[in-house]
Amino acid sequence: MTTIAKNKDFRLLFVALALCCIGLIGIALVFFNGQEASYGVSREIPFGLLLMGYAFFVGISVGVATIATADHLFGFHAFSKISRHLQLLAISALLAAFWLIFWELGSPFKLQVLRFVRYYFNFAVESPIWWMSTFYLIETPLLIIELILMLKGDEKSSFLAGIVAFIMGIVAFSTLSMVFAVNSARPIWHTPSFTISFIFGALICGISVIFAFVNLSKKALNERILRNLNIFMFLILLAVLFINFWGIVISSYGSGSYLAKNFEVFTNGNLSFNFYFFEICIGILLPMILLILSKFQNLKISFLAGILAIIGVFFARFDGIVGGQLVRVESEILGKIEFGSYYPSLAEITIFISGIGVMLFIYALGKTFLNLESEK
Repeated sequence: MTTIAKNKDFRLLFVALALCCIGLIGIALVFFNGQEASYGVSREIPFGLLLMGYAFFVGISVGVATIATADHLFGFHAFSKISRHLQLLAISALLAAFWLIFWELGSPFKLQVLRFVRYYFNFAVESPIWWMSTFYLIETPLLIIELILMLKGDEKSSFLAGIVAFIMGIVAFSTLSMVFAVNSARPIWHTPSFTISFIFGALICGISVIFAFVNLSKKALNERILRNLNIFMFLILLAVLFINFWGIVISSYGSGSYLAKNFEVFTNGNLSFNFYFFEICIGILLPMILLILSKFQNLKISFLAGILAIIGVFFARFDGIVGGQLVRVESEILGKIEFGSYYPSLAEITIFISGIGVMLFIYALGKTFLNLESEK
């Protein structure tokens, strides 16, 4: 069950610990000054980088697990040699998301987590947050059980656990987007495309992480599978570009409306640089161009395109969650559109970086002490 760790594993552990240590800056600020003084959020804009980071890491987890499980589910077995690695990556990303949401909760040192647990058992089934929590309570142990069964070589049981975890992952992540989408006071959130963009972003992250893992670990990937993954990612990027284009066009016809003003945050407001440069150019157009030039067959270019696409997804989640709050809710009632502003604080940035460290640290530990190399 254990293997001798290679030097590169220790290097990964060192990098992960260094990133975790950066988070100590933010933790110290929260401990001594409190969240209200340490975070850039406010009563008007309550959701900032940490909540966005939670959605971002959950998206990575769902994307990796979905691509890997779907491959096994439909009998392709393209990733059979690296399936244990991908499963551990999915678990690591999910636990990193939980790390960030812990620091997002109010007054973590006053045991707000226990308060959350107490409220959970009120069984508020009309609440999307309650359902999201329930689905993740089911999915998280299932992912761990599936990995254990993989390590034991119990293919039949791991397959059954994988099916349920696959369904729970999609449902849980969809419910996470619904937590935002049901809020009719935020017009950008209250659209079907907002939820769909969450799923597309997760799939982009899943494919990109697989490219990164295969490239950095120097694993082999079948040329046909590489081409199919590249084409799949290209089509998803094209769909996201299509959604963004028509969202802007449709909102422009309601000039002066609450929704149109909210879109102005992206097209001609505080987040316009993020939207045009990071989301559209870096995250969509450049990866699509690279994939076309490589004829969908070059792993190194796929790796680069994947990194750029993940950057685009990060800013898409940031702009979507934060941008949906920048138009004040009262603006629709008062008739005068008012905009707020939000910038991540040092505490939020350093704790987010520590989330990357937590993800890498958990994966590095598993890679060091578990036998992740499949015999088949």
